[in-house]
Amino acid sequence: MSNQPKSNQPKPITYALQDSEILELLAALPNTTMGRRYGFAFQLMATYGLKAADLRYLQVCSQESELWLRSRRHGAEHSGRSNEPCRLQALKVVNVEGIPQDWNLVRRVVLGERLPPLGNDSEADRHLELYLNDKAVWRQIQINAQRSGQKAMVDSFCERYASSAQNLDRAMGNADEEC
Repeated sequence: MSNQPKSNQPKPITYALQDSEILELLAALPNTTMGRRYGFAFQLMATYGLKAADLRYLQVCSQESELWLRSRRHGAEHSGRSNEPCRLQALKVVNVEGIPQDWNLVRRVVLGERLPPLGNDSEADRHLELYLNDKAVWRQIQINAQRSGQKAMVDSFCERYASSAQNLDRAMGNADEEC
């Protein structure tokens, strides 16, 4: 509830991260407990198309082989998704040689690998954004996105997934969605 007048400027287009940018960003994170936690969060977001707040609602099903997004306690108004649990479909990040990255994400969730502090649903984006903002690689990604009239932000991990899924659907001739 801001007292500022509403702007007539269009909302900037969210930049879809490229797989190479994700890998570069992950490689630049410090090899510390917190660096690994944030890296895990970014790997999950890019691979499963998750929003930052979604990270709080992951569960593993089907004999620990499937990752699901369980229903949100406070409704789905923050994510645009239904409030029903749904199975997540992985779209692996691919390196420059075309090799999909196998980060064992489902197994890591099963083992209870910790994520970074996210706060509540409305704070999760801000927590991840604050962490990224002091990384030189992230600032360069933001500059590159700005040159194309887009904005790199935490949702850019999710946009990468959406863009990859759309390209895959076109290539395969179907338009099914898991969530």
